Amino acid sequence: MKAKEEILIVKLGGSLITEKKVPYSVRQEVITNCVDQILKSKKKVIIVHGGGSFGHPTAKKYGIIGGPQEDEEKQIYGLAKTHANMEKLDAYLRDEFLNHKFPALSFQPSSIFLKISNGNFTSFLNPISVALDFGIIPILYGDIILTNEESFTIISGDEIIYELCKNLESYSIAKVIFATEEDGIFITDEEGKSKLLAEIKADELDKIQLADLGSKIDVTGGISLKLAIIKKITDLKIPVQVINGLTPSNILKSMESKELKCTTILPSDSNILDSNQKRKIDHLTIPLRYNVQHQKNYLKYIHLIHHALPEIDLEDIDLSTNFFRKFISAPICIAAMTGGHEVSKKLNEILANAAQKEKIIMSVGSQRVGLEKPETIGSFSVVREVAPDIPIIGNLGIGQISDKNFKTEDFIRCIEMIKADAMAIHFNALHELSQKEGNISFKQFESNFLEIRKSTNIPLIAKEVGSGLNKETAVKLEKLGFDGYDVGGMGGTSFAAIESYRNVNDQEALTRDTGTVFREWGIPTPASILQLREVSKKPIIATGGLRTGIDIAKCISLGADIGGFAYPFLKASWHDYQQNVNKHTLNEIQTLKSELQSSLWLLNVKKIEDLKGNKQIRRIDEKLQIWLNKP
Repeated sequence: MKAKEEILIVKLGGSLITEKKVPYSVRQEVITNCVDQILKSKKKVIIVHGGGSFGHPTAKKYGIIGGPQEDEEKQIYGLAKTHANMEKLDAYLRDEFLNHKFPALSFQPSSIFLKISNGNFTSFLNPISVALDFGIIPILYGDIILTNEESFTIISGDEIIYELCKNLESYSIAKVIFATEEDGIFITDEEGKSKLLAEIKADELDKIQLADLGSKIDVTGGISLKLAIIKKITDLKIPVQVINGLTPSNILKSMESKELKCTTILPSDSNILDSNQKRKIDHLTIPLRYNVQHQKNYLKYIHLIHHALPEIDLEDIDLSTNFFRKFISAPICIAAMTGGHEVSKKLNEILANAAQKEKIIMSVGSQRVGLEKPETIGSFSVVREVAPDIPIIGNLGIGQISDKNFKTEDFIRCIEMIKADAMAIHFNALHELSQKEGNISFKQFESNFLEIRKSTNIPLIAKEVGSGLNKETAVKLEKLGFDGYDVGGMGGTSFAAIESYRNVNDQEALTRDTGTVFREWGIPTPASILQLREVSKKPIIATGGLRTGIDIAKCISLGADIGGFAYPFLKASWHDYQQNVNKHTLNEIQTLKSELQSSLWLLNVKKIEDLKGNKQIRRIDEKLQIWLNKP
């Protein structure tokens, strides 16, 4: 069954697009800017807008929201007048889309919605779906509506959004964006000061104390009713963002899931995930929603030397190699990402399927949760079920191995869980330091590791996760008996940055957030490769900021054996998961292979072994060289 196409709903608040103190006046520049951003996103979207100075004053004057009263004849006139004013406001927004030569179609709410006796609405939304099918932007607005009890009232833009989220069956609502005049929802802290609420689960909204930011004329209930409707929207598993529509590019950033100052309300999941599973999902979704990449990627300071007259044919270039005596078609590894949740299981299945077809390496995320919650083992074991032939790398953290209660049998269980060809032990001191639940004592590691070394024959890999391995550490790890390395250098995803989003309101005793301060901490990936290769001849996987096949070629020229990728495969597999297909991940592997093959051809190098550590085909920029000079 084909997955539903995703759309966004953007609510343009009435006070955002109108001059609230001047009846029947619009902010034309704001409307133009909002429309520019919406069209620039190229997303399929439904627009809902409020009444502002057009709808609310008239509706309040005639008491429309309360239904028929003593002077019903006067109210009926006010009913028509309120609707006429809303049509006038709507025309400004609709015409702005048309001025951009883009089709937008207004839908009159009183023709779509009818309020029924139990306070709910009945609706006919098929025309909206058809408009979306045609590539038209539907526009709806808060308006008067009739009831089935010979009465009338107001349906707010927020109520319309909830009805769309609940009843628009042909499309999947990915997110609802409320564009307002404020940066988000403001709360009062323990000192009585007002502060922005950055992120919260819907089931925690009742616990917050809203800050008093002043009042406006609003016949539809104001912020309290808005939050009640937001909770109902998130009950449908739809996230909500409240943003400042006056801030340049905020609407575009939200539509493109980029980082911005706002309030994000997430669906309540406290009854579904424990803290470990929640952490797993956070580590997947935060990189997709926010920019948590290191600001500098030192791979750009490696320059490969072009060979103008290749002496080999492109199709004769051989990318195949071996990884611990197991054949792979190219030196590519899907780096450790996930496991421990039903979503993780589906992503791992997608990744393993693509890796099996293309005959490359795959790693799994930390198997700690599989040890602690046996019911999650399937999210890991699915990898071997789907990919019986490829090298698979298991994964357990230094924090778990350093635990005083650690048992070697647990490590063996991780191997058996996925029938691992090798096991990685991830070194994530900075990540642990940035987590409120992190492990920050590794004193028992060496003794526990030596017990592991005695008890298993498969290769053991020392893996960093974004801060890199230096020469001194490599010497120590060599002596301990590791069989290979994954440098996990600085340049890709910053787990400290991820934790800065997870730690919202958790470090109030500190004046600065640890994850934010240490976001750029670490050794660049290329520097880590070169330092490791000075002390070890064992296999090196280069991870940390690799994005293309050229990056693989650069890393191998420095001495690495394999290029590993997490973020590009996270994005690709997430697209596959959302669309219920198996193509984006496969295409990403094929693209990397094509780029790597092209790189070798342009370097006049026939096979991977001839590229490895080849100083003749690359130059190192001085900005990287400073990492290699001895103090």
